Amino acid sequence: MKIIQLFKIFLPDNGGGIANVMESIVDVLPECEHQVVVCQSSRKKKGADDRYRGIAVRRSRQMFEIASTPVSLQFLRDVKEKTKDADFVICHFPYPMADLAVLLGFYSGRLVVWWHCGFDQYTWLAPFYRVLAKHTLKKADQILVSSKGNLAGSELLWKYRKKCRIVPFCVSDEYLRRGQELVAAAKKREVSPEKNGGSQGSTEERIRILFIGRLVWYKGCDVLLRAFATMKHKKCRLILVGSGPLERELKCLADSLRLSQVEFMGRVSEKEKRKQLERCDFLVLPSISKAEAFAIVQLEAMAFGKPVINTALQSGVPYVSIHGQTGITVKPGSAGQLAKAMDQLAGDQALRSKYGSQAQRRVQRYFTKQAMAEKYRQLFYSQTQAHTGEAGDRQRKTKERKGRKSETGI
Repeated sequence: MKIIQLFKIFLPDNGGGIANVMESIVDVLPECEHQVVVCQSSRKKKGADDRYRGIAVRRSRQMFEIASTPVSLQFLRDVKEKTKDADFVICHFPYPMADLAVLLGFYSGRLVVWWHCGFDQYTWLAPFYRVLAKHTLKKADQILVSSKGNLAGSELLWKYRKKCRIVPFCVSDEYLRRGQELVAAAKKREVSPEKNGGSQGSTEERIRILFIGRLVWYKGCDVLLRAFATMKHKKCRLILVGSGPLERELKCLADSLRLSQVEFMGRVSEKEKRKQLERCDFLVLPSISKAEAFAIVQLEAMAFGKPVINTALQSGVPYVSIHGQTGITVKPGSAGQLAKAMDQLAGDQALRSKYGSQAQRRVQRYFTKQAMAEKYRQLFYSQTQAHTGEAGDRQRKTKERKGRKSETGI
């Protein structure tokens, strides 16, 4: 079985959580032939074929960008060429060039749309993009979403709900293993009288509050900084991991609020990210738009036994970490509610431990690599069998018609 995936960018150039999903599809279906078709990260780079961790990648030359979207005629040609013998083409949504390829019929194989989020971020392009999006969804054989929240939160997607299948994201086995070790070690320390207000395994007195993500508008980091400034619990340190176009602006905001206990770490390695997850007391995801469709970082924190503060978006975000079970969910954009939630977790180690343990169990039950692999196999192999069955029926009917013609002499 050959699977081709389409998106605007791929690792190591970035691509965020969507790129990680693309990689995970290859990882959980090793018996299939895979290829990724994306654009180069810069228009200065020529189109090229390469491999990333064993994955065949075609990187098309881009002409220019509009609203952070690479435009590439070569991408359209490459899609047509690379999908000639494909069984499945997975279009990771949103990316208008992939939708244009679908509109022009520049693909072969069964079309699967991986709906990651809507297209609020395209602002003035949204009315035009809606036309493309509708056509792609209509042509799709299957539409994948990461949670029922993404389905319920999209008026456009809801119209095609009969095609939709829920495939939750997952964390790696390494995250699960390391998380079990961390929680086990923390429980041993709880027996010891040597307690402090710091993180599990930390000797620091300050509570470590962690944010991980790109510094872009929908992440709500300005709300996070304002909330942190009004916290009653003062023995806290806020660490922001990630880079983006708003980094300078957010640093200026932190300075204007006189926040001495805020650290901007920028983009870090995977090893450093795990280290920060291990050391933190809880994760905060203050997103303000359903452009934040799921946030895999929630799963990563939960796998390490960390509670999560997230927001009540009409997306998959509040379906990952559950309010009152694995963390706290607040109103998007409310600095007051966010400050109150952070104060609540910062001041209650027992509550952090309770939510953290429940968070880890939730990940182990619903968000494993094995669970994701089973979902994908059910999807792709059932579709292949159905397609084979339909082809067999057509061949059988053709033979029957030919037999009747020969009998009648017509």
